[in-house]
Amino acid sequence: MKKTRYPRLIAILFLNLSLCAMALIPEITNAEQDNAIKIPETVSVVGGSFTMGMDVRVDAHSSATQAVDAFSGATPFKETPAHRVQMSSFEIGKYEVTNEAYAEFVKAGGYDNQQYWLIDPWYGEPADIGWKWRQKEGKSVPGYSNYVTREYEKWDTDLDPYWKNTSYSNQANTPVVGISWYEAYAYCKWLSETTGNVYRLPTEAEWEYAARGPDSNIFPWGNRYLSAEEMCGEPGSGAMANCWLKEQSAHRRYLRSNSNHFNALMETGLDGKTTPVDSYPEAVSWCGAFDMAGNVMEWTADWFQILYYPYRVFSGLTEDPKGPSSPVWPFILPFPPFWMDPCRAIRSVGFIQDSIGDANYSFYGPTYPLRGSHRQFVKRYGGTFYLGFRVLKEVD
Repeated sequence: MKKTRYPRLIAILFLNLSLCAMALIPEITNAEQDNAIKIPETVSVVGGSFTMGMDVRVDAHSSATQAVDAFSGATPFKETPAHRVQMSSFEIGKYEVTNEAYAEFVKAGGYDNQQYWLIDPWYGEPADIGWKWRQKEGKSVPGYSNYVTREYEKWDTDLDPYWKNTSYSNQANTPVVGISWYEAYAYCKWLSETTGNVYRLPTEAEWEYAARGPDSNIFPWGNRYLSAEEMCGEPGSGAMANCWLKEQSAHRRYLRSNSNHFNALMETGLDGKTTPVDSYPEAVSWCGAFDMAGNVMEWTADWFQILYYPYRVFSGLTEDPKGPSSPVWPFILPFPPFWMDPCRAIRSVGFIQDSIGDANYSFYGPTYPLRGSHRQFVKRYGGTFYLGFRVLKEVD
C-alpha cells in the first residue's frame, strides 16, 4: 500500500492545480462575442482545371441548351478564345460584402490608416496612388455621384439605415455599393491584418472558376439558356437573379434620359434595388457562392485589357493566371470611343442590367451577361450604386 500512496497524492495535487488554473482563465462573455468583427463567410473552392472564357458559338455537340442561333453571347475581343487553365484551391466569399461587414472597416478607422491603402507591387500601380486618391477625394465612407440628380450620395454614419437619400442598398445584409477599387482593396488589407489570414480581391480566373467550376458551366446554375423571366425576378419567385427584363431596362433608359423624368422613374417601381445577399438560393454556384450573377457587379484584382486571352494562351500563362501586370494599351476598345483610361475588370451584373443583354460590343447578337465568363470594366476610382465586391481568402 505504501508503494501507491505517493502517486495518488501527486495525482490529487495535479488535479487541484489544474482546477485552480482553469478558474484563473477569464470567461468569454456573450457581450464580448457580440463585439467581435463580422468576418465575411467564405466557401471552399477545391483546385482543378476548367475552361475559361467562351467562344462565340455554342458547341453543337455540347449538353448546353442552345442560345439564339447557337450564339453563346460571348464578345470576341473580351472572352475568346476559350482556354483551359489550372487553378489552386482557395476560399471565396459566400456572399458579396455587405453594408454591415463594410461598416466594421469604417468604424475601425480604415479610411484613416495609410497602411491599408498602400498597393502591393503585383497590382501594377504606384504604392501610394490609392492613398493619394482618398486624400484628394476626401472620402471617409462609401459614396457616389447620382447621375440622375447630379447629387453626391454617401453614407451618414449617424443614420440607420446607411444611406440618407437612396434606397438602393440600405439594409445591413445587402451589398455595400459606392465603392472604388481602392476602397475594396483597403478593406481586404484591413481584414487581413485584423484576422491574421490573407484576404484579397479575386483574380478574374479565380472569380470565374468559383462561378463555373470544373464542369465549366455557362451560368452559375448550369448550362441552360433560360428565358428572361426565368433568369430575372423577385426573390422567392423561382428566378435566378436580381436583374431586369429587357423592356424594363428600355423604359428605365428613356426615363433616365432627362432629369425631368426622375420622379416618374421613382414612381414606376422600375428603379430597383439590391436584395439581401442570400435571396437567390436557386442559383448558387457549384461551390456554394451566392449572387455570382445579378445583384451587383463585383471588382476583381485584375487590369482589364482587350485581346489579353490570345496573349495568355500564346505565352502559356494558364496556371493560376493573373491579368496584365500593368495597364498596357489597348486598354479597352479598339474602336471609338476607345476608353483610353485604364480600367479594372469587373464580373457579374448589377440589378439594373437586363438578363438577355443588348448586342453590346457584339456583331452576333445579345450578350447574355449572366454568363460566368462575361467580362466588364470600370475605371478603378469609379464607384456606383450597382457595383460592390466579394473577398477571396488564401489557403495553404
